[in-house]
Amino acid sequence: MKTKKIFPLILGLTLLVVFVLMALFPSIFTEYGQKDMFAPWQSPSYDHLLGTNALGYDVFTELIYGAEETLLIGTASSVLTLVLGAVIGILAAGKGPVSSLFNGLINVFVLIPRLISLIVLSGFLGGSKWQLIALIAAFSWVGTARNVRAKVISLKSQPFIENCTIQGFSKAHTAIYHLLPNLSDVLLSRFLLGVNSCIMMESTLSFLGFGNLYYPTWGTMINFAYKRGAFIRRAYAYLLTPGLCIMLLSLSFYFISLYFESRSDTISEV
Repeated sequence: MKTKKIFPLILGLTLLVVFVLMALFPSIFTEYGQKDMFAPWQSPSYDHLLGTNALGYDVFTELIYGAEETLLIGTASSVLTLVLGAVIGILAAGKGPVSSLFNGLINVFVLIPRLISLIVLSGFLGGSKWQLIALIAAFSWVGTARNVRAKVISLKSQPFIENCTIQGFSKAHTAIYHLLPNLSDVLLSRFLLGVNSCIMMESTLSFLGFGNLYYPTWGTMINFAYKRGAFIRRAYAYLLTPGLCIMLLSLSFYFISLYFESRSDTISEV
């Protein structure tokens, strides 16, 4: 049973390590620079494993360098999403007008169509890296807030939290030493799932043409491949490999999150 639980963690970490190495040390995987040019539309060969694109760039090299931007936008968006969701979820778990205000905010954002809103705002604001990160986070925190709110409400009903109140401990002491430790697994799980969701959202926006064209991600690569006739020229490696990388990267975070979700129901009184 223990092996079954830890297998997704090992698989997810293995995939993630490969992609992180691609992002941090691209020269390990390819001998070409990002802007080295060759004859356009070459077929896959020993010199060009995935061929070249319409501009003569090596597709495999472009794929390697695209890992950095994809991971950066995905993780940065998820961190900002986690902070927003955790703060709003904790504030919504109490009683009084402030909690009612944040509960109302959560209920409003649940009803907002995320993808349509992001497409409209990206069209107005542009598609720079940091604008994409801010926009994705602004419409992705609701799930985290609801999970954190439910967990905090559940924790407050536990006897050890009531004992802290009876013994005269301050709210700050109770929050730091008892609430936050029990939220760690939920927050980590939501962060991992958030990275997954943010990567998919960024890839969707980039495929639709709202990404940063100067620092292409895998979603931008698919957009370029589609617009420049990769399908007509049967450059299937150019079309399919960025999507395959997006899928594997998303799966890596999902597999890791499965392990921590299995631990999220454990409550510690320490």
